[in-house]
Amino acid sequence: MVKISVVMSVYNGEKFLKKAVESVLNQTYKNFEFIIVDDGSTDRTAEILKDYTKRDPRTKIITNEKNIGLTKSLNKAIKIVQGEYIARQDADDVSLPQRLEKQIEFLESNLEIKVLGTFSYEINQRGEILRKSTLSVSFQEVKKNLIKRNPFIHSSVMIERETLNKVGLYNEKFRVAQDHELWFRILKIAKGENLPLFLIKKRYHSEMISIDKNKEQLKCILFLRKKAIKRGDYSKICYIYLLKPYLSLKCPLFLKKFLRRYFLESRKIFREVYTP
Repeated sequence: MVKISVVMSVYNGEKFLKKAVESVLNQTYKNFEFIIVDDGSTDRTAEILKDYTKRDPRTKIITNEKNIGLTKSLNKAIKIVQGEYIARQDADDVSLPQRLEKQIEFLESNLEIKVLGTFSYEINQRGEILRKSTLSVSFQEVKKNLIKRNPFIHSSVMIERETLNKVGLYNEKFRVAQDHELWFRILKIAKGENLPLFLIKKRYHSEMISIDKNKEQLKCILFLRKKAIKRGDYSKICYIYLLKPYLSLKCPLFLKKFLRRYFLESRKIFREVYTP
C-alpha cells in the first residue's frame, strides 16, 4: 500500500523540470507514487516526463489536452491518488533528500496534525541560495498568523488525504492563491504545523508570475482575509492586515521586483562579507 502520493502540475517547465522530478525520485523514503500533470505544455515537458515514466514505475503522468491551470490540475491528480498523505511539489522547486522521510515520521508520531509544511531555502535560477525562509511552527502561531500571511510554503506541505477530502479539495474558483484559500478551510477543522527543518529549495525567478496574476493574487488575499474577519474567525482589529496587500496591489510590479531583487542581493553580499 502506497503511503504518500506526491502531486505536481507543470506547464512549459522544461528549464527546471529535471531537477524537480529527480529531487522527488531520489528521496530516502521510497514508499510513494509521483503523479505529475502536464497541463497542456508546448515545450519539451512531455518528452522529459515520458523518459521518467520509463525509468521509474512510481511516476504517473496525466496529460491535459489544453492548459486548465494549477488549481484544476491539482484536483485532477488528487482524485486518483492512492496514498494516505498527499505531498505537494512544484515543477521549479527542489525537495531535499530527507523531506518525505522527515515529514511522514512527524505526522505518524503526531496524529492530531493534518497538514505539515517545512522551512525552505530561497534559490535563484542558477540554484544559488539567496536566503533561508522560516515560518511559524506551532499550530497556535500558524492559526494566528493565517490572517497576516500565508503560513505554509505550498510546495513543502504534506496533507492527510482524508482531511483534504473532508474540506473539498482546492476551490476551483481560485486560479491563484488556491493554497491560501485551502488553509482557511483546513485550519477551521484540523491542526497544521511547520517542521522547523529546511527541506525544500524554493526557486524565485522572473517568469514566476505575470502582472495580471500578481494583481489577481493580491485581490484574492484581500477577499480571503476580509471574509475570515466578517465570519468572526478573527477580531475586527485584524482589518489592519488588509493594508499591506492593498498597498502592494497599488504598487507597480516592476518596483516590487526591483525592491525584492535589491534586498535579496543585499543579504547575499552581507553574508559573503561578514560570514567567517
